Amino acid sequence: PAGALLQERGCAAYSRGRQAGMEVVDIPFDRTTEWLLERRIVGASYTKSLRTVHARLAAALAAERPAEAPAVAQLVPPGTERASLTYFDAKAVMQALLDAGLGEKTLFGGYSNAHTAQWADIVRRFEAGSIHLADAASAMAQAVGYELPALKKEAARAEKELSELVRRQGEYERLAAAAEERYVAACDKKGLGTDCSREEIGRRLRESRSLLRATFARVAALCQSEEMGGAVEYYLAYVRHCLEAAARLGADVGAKAAPPDVTADGADRAGKAAKAKGKAKGAKGGEGAGGGAAAGGGTADRRAA
Repeated sequence: PAGALLQERGCAAYSRGRQAGMEVVDIPFDRTTEWLLERRIVGASYTKSLRTVHARLAAALAAERPAEAPAVAQLVPPGTERASLTYFDAKAVMQALLDAGLGEKTLFGGYSNAHTAQWADIVRRFEAGSIHLADAASAMAQAVGYELPALKKEAARAEKELSELVRRQGEYERLAAAAEERYVAACDKKGLGTDCSREEIGRRLRESRSLLRATFARVAALCQSEEMGGAVEYYLAYVRHCLEAAARLGADVGAKAAPPDVTADGADRAGKAAKAKGKAKGAKGGEGAGGGAAAGGGTADRRAA
């Protein structure tokens, strides 16, 4: 859409230029200065004259703005940088001074007002040698090549941030509505009714303070009664019984889970018991072997007979 709009405006400007009898220059925008130099519309040393004009323009910006022409302060407010101004801005300031009635001339044709004379000199130096065309071409190339892409990126970033802010706003509105519903439900639960404002809650709290003294007195009397004393004694006895039972249970469990005797004496006793058990097994084995041999001999005697 933006490209179509620019194309439409370009065609309209082309038509107006043709109707006014103007020459339409159809060249790349970044080669406008070269085109001007090739056709000698501007001199080869135009940069030197342009530096002089820029210096006078900086001096004019440093001067105070005339009180008789408030439009000048709007066109070039204090703090305006020289690099942001072109020949067309100087022409606009000159026209504002003339519209404010500061265009009186002296006998020699100059302007009597110092501000008007200063800006008139800047405009005249811009137009001398057509260096204002080269300055405008340079400003156009700078704007199209660098400033416009930067502005597009900034606009895209701003649109992205705006969409994120709109999303957050919707989320916060939903959270606020949910919080309000919970607040109203809590007020209904407390019996505050429809009037659940901060002032109403504060008024009810102040009224309830007068009831707290009687409530505290009744609680203190109950704590000092004989029934409360008996209940406290019973609770102390119950806690004491639970602690003693837990101590006994811990002692029994510790005794059952005690580790075996691993001292030096215990090791000696265990070794002796193992040796005695081994000797008993050896004796049984010998007796079994002797009996077997005797039985074998009897069998041999019987066969011989």
